[in-house]
Amino acid sequence: MREPEAAALEAQFGIRIRAANPVNGGDIARAYRLETSTDPYFVKLMDGGSGLSMLRAEAEGLRALSEAGALAVPEVAGVCEVPGGGALLMEYVEAGRASDRSGETLGRGLAALHRHQGSAFGWPSDNFIGRLPQANGFSGDWAEFFSGHRLGPQYEMAQSKGFLNSSEVPDQGLVATRIRNLLPPLVPSLLHGDLWRGNYLVSVAGLPYLIDPAIYYGHAEVDLAMTRLFGGFPDSFYGAYNEISPPEPGCGQRQELYQLYYLLVHLNLFGPSYYPAVSSIGKRYFGHS
Repeated sequence: MREPEAAALEAQFGIRIRAANPVNGGDIARAYRLETSTDPYFVKLMDGGSGLSMLRAEAEGLRALSEAGALAVPEVAGVCEVPGGGALLMEYVEAGRASDRSGETLGRGLAALHRHQGSAFGWPSDNFIGRLPQANGFSGDWAEFFSGHRLGPQYEMAQSKGFLNSSEVPDQGLVATRIRNLLPPLVPSLLHGDLWRGNYLVSVAGLPYLIDPAIYYGHAEVDLAMTRLFGGFPDSFYGAYNEISPPEPGCGQRQELYQLYYLLVHLNLFGPSYYPAVSSIGKRYFGHS
């Protein structure tokens, strides 16, 4: 950790940092375990004005998940500006080993989280998915929201980056219609929004914690679709979730459409290795050539 960053944290939060030990904080941030005169803390540092904005959005999401009370979330101490960027200071959770029991707790907790309902789809403020902006706002129409605020912007970005040509970018009206035709009756559920295996951890006590949210109100199946995209969730997780919220007819077809959003995000972040999956789903659902 840079000395001016440590000084800013000490001044902002009234702590005395005795040591800062690097830990894995993802590919877009630097992260440290801080040893202080009181408790250990976890701090995430990101450079630039966008980094500060991203950390503020992350803190907002963590606090909202904490208020829902469905699953454990590291307690947020606060976000502050540091020289060159921003810092998010939170409780340090010592990681332990996952088990069938922690999977069950995570599954039940996610089902409980999804029972926190909103009056519309979206979120009061925009946030981020990875380091990409994620537009929110509110809509009473899930198909329009997912088409216009999720798939549409990612398709446009992929075209602008040269990963897709114009014939591979479907019309938003077609996308919305296709989604609408596959939907069961649904209500806006509180979502983690980016629930892959790297965005939860299990403490030494065996308690699962949610981290790094991209929060909003949406279709609960979006979170489940992401859990199945890159693996890392045990059978006990799905069994416990399904006991509380059994699968709806057609969930398999919707799962691919919801995974398409995350695949487009990965295409835009990491490049052409994600093109075959994006193209395959696009052809299957939207018929582009």
